[in-house]
Amino acid sequence: MIAAGVVWLGAWLTTAHAEETSRGEAIYMANCMICHGESANGTGPAAPAMRPAPSDFTSADFWKDRTDMDVRLAVRAGRPGTSMMAFTKLPSDDLDMLIAYLRTKQPD
Repeated sequence: MIAAGVVWLGAWLTTAHAEETSRGEAIYMANCMICHGESANGTGPAAPAMRPAPSDFTSADFWKDRTDMDVRLAVRAGRPGTSMMAFTKLPSDDLDMLIAYLRTKQPD
């Protein structure tokens, strides 16, 4: 009985995570892709005009010592001295989904 519950819980968590990252990807494509690129590597269509260049979410250097709260604050408040604008109206749940999606880009 316990083993069946563990299997069910694992399947439910996997499905929930897949839905979360799928929604996060849609939020990313609608709000972030133009600068950060389809692959999230900082090479979006607007990137050539930006100095400094947009962050590369596929880089280990980007994720080194960076927490989800750091990413949340950068999205919420923007990044002074860069082209990263503040996304103050993005609902908190959407921001959580976006961060979950961005974490899928983090190298192993």
